[in-house]
Amino acid sequence: MAVKTNNRILIMDDSLALLKVMSQTLTQHGYEVETAVNGAIGLQKIETFRPGLAIIDIMMPEMDGYEATRKIRHAYPDTSIVMFSAQPAAVVEKQAFASGADLFLQKPIREPILLGIAKKYTAIDIAAGEEEHETILHYEADQPYTVHIRTCYFCGCDHVNFFVPRPEAYEESWFNGIYPKYTPKEGFLKWDFIRTMVAVCPSCLFASYDINDFAVDAKHTSFPYSGDAKRILSRGIATRKKMIGVENTETIFSNPNRSIQRVMESFLLAEKGGNGLVIGDKDGVYCDIGFYTVTYAVLRYAMTRDKIEYHNNLRESINLFSNQLKIQNTSRVTRAKTYYFLIALNMATGASIRANEMKQELENFYRKIGGADDAAHEERIWNERLLYIWKEGVDADVIRELW
Repeated sequence: MAVKTNNRILIMDDSLALLKVMSQTLTQHGYEVETAVNGAIGLQKIETFRPGLAIIDIMMPEMDGYEATRKIRHAYPDTSIVMFSAQPAAVVEKQAFASGADLFLQKPIREPILLGIAKKYTAIDIAAGEEEHETILHYEADQPYTVHIRTCYFCGCDHVNFFVPRPEAYEESWFNGIYPKYTPKEGFLKWDFIRTMVAVCPSCLFASYDINDFAVDAKHTSFPYSGDAKRILSRGIATRKKMIGVENTETIFSNPNRSIQRVMESFLLAEKGGNGLVIGDKDGVYCDIGFYTVTYAVLRYAMTRDKIEYHNNLRESINLFSNQLKIQNTSRVTRAKTYYFLIALNMATGASIRANEMKQELENFYRKIGGADDAAHEERIWNERLLYIWKEGVDADVIRELW
């Protein structure tokens, strides 16, 4: 398990009220906290306090967050830095990362998000050979999926039930280019995995606006959520409904038999909730949320046949996959998967020149690391799929017929 080695957190912001609220929240959860109303005072305090994490506002008097971050990154490279601002991410995020920030967040920061970054950035990495193994719940021989316990993408908390199709239970085909077709094999129960594939924790639950989605369905008693979860899952329902404009929708038992419309809204919420708020396990998280957006685009296209809307939704996915490449510690397998989607999505939207540029980037990446001969099995699979779609293209009409 990861072990906390430095529970000290320094917060820099010129709002005394915000400093008080954040400080109280973190202190109540066992962290040592110091505050500063500008970067200059913050730099003085960091010399003696030596925090494991610095949370820094961008707009401050005397010394702004950019300058404070650059100085901290130079003098204290082991200190993690999270920058935040009320300004739009499109305006300040790029400069925040250029200054040396590990993460940028948009104000206001909800309590689960604050506690999530505190948990993540005050812990050391797992030592080589001592990796944490993902927990997989018990499953029956004919069960076509496994339930994995993972970390919430949004708040960084543990104990998220994530459904994964068992490879031995399905034939998986990527002939259409950007979305897989799964055909169940003989001897396994039929299950529509797409209706339960968004991973979020109960306190965030961006993936649903209906508390019944995560309660036991009387017709599917093996579904691994209990009725007791309703009380917890009811938090923020009104906010989530407002995010996608379904405030007057009635709640009914729906999971795992959600309607296609409910499924699309869940994927849309996952994208809206995760874009800019991702702080859980970083490797692959933008890639996964990008795939949620691809799923939403495919399902919408199957219903509306609106190709313009379809291409616009795919471009949203491109933005998310592009974010994945900005994360320096992205693994080789995830990077290969990310490039695959960037190339395929650009081909699907008619941006062939950009697709070719992405393909060249991937080839340069492989040359830089000495070739792909020693790549993991999954990485080779994504490369093989890439070669296929590069030859055959991406057919939107074939994808539409999947649904």
